[in-house]
Amino acid sequence: MLLWGIHIVDWLVIIVYFIAMVYIGKWASKRVVNTMDFYQGGRSFGKVLFSFLNFGNITSSDQAVGVTREIYREGLSGLWFQNIVLFITPFYWFKSILQRRARYMAAGDIYIHRFESNFLGALYAFYILVIAMYGGAMGYLLTGKTMEALMVKPPAQYTVAEKKSVVLFKEYKVLEQKQSYQKLGPNEQKRFDYLLDLKKQNKIHAYISYLPLLLFYFIYGAIVASYTILGGLFAAVITDVIQGLLIVFLSIVLIPVGLIKVGGFAGLHAHIPAYLFDLFGTAVNSQYTWYFVAAMATVNLIGLPPSDFTTGGSAKDDMSARMGMMIGSFSKRFMMIGWALTGLIAVALYAGQLSDPTMIWGHMTKDLLGVGFIGLMIAAIMAANMSTIDSQSLMWSAAFTKNILLPLKPNLTEKTQVLVGRGVILIVLLANVYFATTINNIFVMFKYILSVGTIIGPSLWLVYFWRRLNTKAVVTQMLLSILITVIVPNVVPSLNFATHSQRLTQQTYSKTVEFTTKAVDADVKAGRADHVGQKIRKTTVLHPTSIYFEKVVHENPENPDSPLVGIGAFRPQLFFVSLMGFHLEHMIRPQLDTISFAFDVIFPFILLFLIGFLTRPNSEKVLREFYARVHTPAVADKELDARLVQEAVDNPEIIERKKLFPGTSWEFWKPSALDIWGFVASWVIVAFIIFLYWVLVHIGA
Repeated sequence: MLLWGIHIVDWLVIIVYFIAMVYIGKWASKRVVNTMDFYQGGRSFGKVLFSFLNFGNITSSDQAVGVTREIYREGLSGLWFQNIVLFITPFYWFKSILQRRARYMAAGDIYIHRFESNFLGALYAFYILVIAMYGGAMGYLLTGKTMEALMVKPPAQYTVAEKKSVVLFKEYKVLEQKQSYQKLGPNEQKRFDYLLDLKKQNKIHAYISYLPLLLFYFIYGAIVASYTILGGLFAAVITDVIQGLLIVFLSIVLIPVGLIKVGGFAGLHAHIPAYLFDLFGTAVNSQYTWYFVAAMATVNLIGLPPSDFTTGGSAKDDMSARMGMMIGSFSKRFMMIGWALTGLIAVALYAGQLSDPTMIWGHMTKDLLGVGFIGLMIAAIMAANMSTIDSQSLMWSAAFTKNILLPLKPNLTEKTQVLVGRGVILIVLLANVYFATTINNIFVMFKYILSVGTIIGPSLWLVYFWRRLNTKAVVTQMLLSILITVIVPNVVPSLNFATHSQRLTQQTYSKTVEFTTKAVDADVKAGRADHVGQKIRKTTVLHPTSIYFEKVVHENPENPDSPLVGIGAFRPQLFFVSLMGFHLEHMIRPQLDTISFAFDVIFPFILLFLIGFLTRPNSEKVLREFYARVHTPAVADKELDARLVQEAVDNPEIIERKKLFPGTSWEFWKPSALDIWGFVASWVIVAFIIFLYWVLVHIGA
């Protein structure tokens, strides 16, 4: 029996899962006495629980769905959509203990204490909340899109408008396919451009779904809010154990059935062109070129500083923080191999058939799994998102209560702070629902979130290692970065003269590129090759892409001569670069994105070093307290831990002996054998994972 396209048994599985999560939240609420319990679990988590907490915190089904989507669009190189974190994981060996040793609770505590500025603490807390409202929407969007694909409406029930939308999409795909092996005629090209404009505006679709996305978002957000608001981090860590197991299920269950359907690994190579197995793309076939991946990895490293004092500070000591973060992080990296293989199977099954690749996971679930397992997959998808949202929502809540509210109302009781924090979680989750309804392109959103990370990342890395970094430098850098990265990109699209400006709606030049590849089964059936594996010549067209706006479309899609209009976020970074004389119209999308990222990374550091050298450092008292914490390993015994820190504060020579450059403003500590060998071992694991990708590519080739 089906209800909105899903079997009643699957609905029962989903309902049971939801009830279990809410029950855990209610049970965990009994352990919440104060804010440290609510936000940090009493700083009591050992290696095992902290590993599960980190695995759940950094692993979300929107990442799995996102990787599969990008591989469907770009080939195997699309795995770097999320796997750029592979190259920064070894740095977690140090990040994990830095955020634990800081001994803070809320994100903005470091600004209030180290920089002696309630204003900076509040500004950072506000920044955290805004990013949370926008960035958290991605999980809603991808989960909703997956559910849409599972709840497909039969064609017989289409309205006239829905039927037209599907017919136009099929016409678009026919012309797109034809363009890959021959030049379109003038009328065909005109028609294709018209349909491409409609696709950019999300007006044509491969199918229609029953699901009202807005209703789904509210129900989904209510479930997450309920158990997190009740139980805090205790509830999050317990549910993350369950959800971690469901994530493993999510990552591997589609693979065996999918491989059987496509004919095994040999079938993958028979259906997928050879160039789509490349780990790094080229200008011909993918946005994920080696230089773009390197730029994304650098920006991601800078944008993920040691600043998660809520979850990251919940480990009981240094070693629990280190091992928990590394085990949790590398567990995710291995899971991503399953996501990559699932993406390749998706290419073999559905190449060219979908209007929105974001729905690919839903299609595979519906086509490959049976009754009961579909419900379990839906629960796993939601679990993976919930395990990320629950712990992150506590960071948002702590930022507001500790860094905005408490400085204004210093006499608030612990009980009141917990109550207000619960309300903040609810408000942010509702904001996620709003932003989920306003976005559609997760790749654009992902790049934007990376850029926004550079507002705070440079100062929060530098502060641990450079004594001269001061309040004036950080305030100036943050305000200018917010102006360039947040305010200008979102204000300019609201200015009519800007969106219609011929200068700002400029696009790159169209390029037609020929390349040699091995024929696949579709080429043989179309008569373009005699057998699978034969080398043939193909053509790809690099369509004009907007330089400064997210997209550029004709004001009237029906009239190709109508003016061009810029839509979506504006990129001032590229505008500044163009003023230096660079001819951006000759570039391709990966090159434009790389230049934009380079600006985001370099500009803040220039400001911080320049102003830091020219102005006075913060007070000596605060500097001694802060670096005493950073250089003193955290221990589980809270009284002993406080005593060790105080000894370092009272005796600065203890810290000087630990420094790599004593007598200077640089606060790097002398690396121990554990520091060195742990870092080296992490890179060995990175190399092993890359080797596994190489094996994956060559099986059945």
